Amino acid sequence: MGLQKMKYVIDSNIWIYAAAGNDIAINALNDIVKAELKAYSALTRLEIFRYKNLSSDEECKLKSLFDCFEELEISSDIIDTAIEIRKLHNIKIPDAIIAATAINYRAALITRNVADFKNITHLNLLDPFFEK
Repeated sequence: MGLQKMKYVIDSNIWIYAAAGNDIAINALNDIVKAELKAYSALTRLEIFRYKNLSSDEECKLKSLFDCFEELEISSDIIDTAIEIRKLHNIKIPDAIIAATAINYRAALITRNVADFKNITHLNLLDPFFEK
């Protein structure tokens, strides 16, 4: 299956690894540039840029990377799905929203934290660190 036919939502940790210069994370982002949907949740941007210890160089790199991807708003449908996820699984609200975003867009979630999401049904997970 070609990457351009796939849809991906990128979790916060992949962006952070890429900004730190991690080759696996950078390659994962580069590999999906031609995907049908390559995106992140609006919540992901908040999670990343809230850090006070983010260097100006890292912030610049991240902003440049984010420009190549679509930001997905948090809709009522996503909130409803996140509520259902939280009822069934003991995960943090931000993780439930990220998972719900991927589910609602029928996209694979690219994350390093597979353990946080592994029990959520209808969620396709990809860990580029494991895949390589």
